[in-house]
Amino acid sequence: MNYGKANLLDLLSIEQLERDCFPTEAFNRRLVKNLLINPKSVIIKATIPAGKIVGDIIGITKKEPSVSVGRIFSLCVLEEYRKKGIAGRLLRLLEEEFYLNSIRRIFLEVSARNLTAQKFYQRHGYFTTSSILPNFYKDGSDAFVMSKNLP
Repeated sequence: MNYGKANLLDLLSIEQLERDCFPTEAFNRRLVKNLLINPKSVIIKATIPAGKIVGDIIGITKKEPSVSVGRIFSLCVLEEYRKKGIAGRLLRLLEEEFYLNSIRRIFLEVSARNLTAQKFYQRHGYFTTSSILPNFYKDGSDAFVMSKNLP
């Protein structure tokens, strides 16, 4: 598996990956393009030797009153490539990128219905905050806000 930063040449592949992983919540082409060109965002891709993108993680940084924080927008691995450590590697690479850019706190939203994702993030040091976002997803489900402090 190869890992690296995505660029505009990956636009269509990332758009398709989003649709494959999140059929009802996929980011559209315009949003993916904006994320690819935004200097405050990072998209790291996982590719097989043939060059096909099989996973990615999308993060963005923002300034809050006293600190810069990172937010994980999306973590996606095609179903046939799951349980192989790809998601964990993508997460670590994004955390390293955030750390190098002086980000010390990361947030993300996860579906209250997605216990697998919640457990994945907990295994990687994230904790559920007291924030719940009602009706966050198109299916009406709530989102839990999770967070992690980097050393």
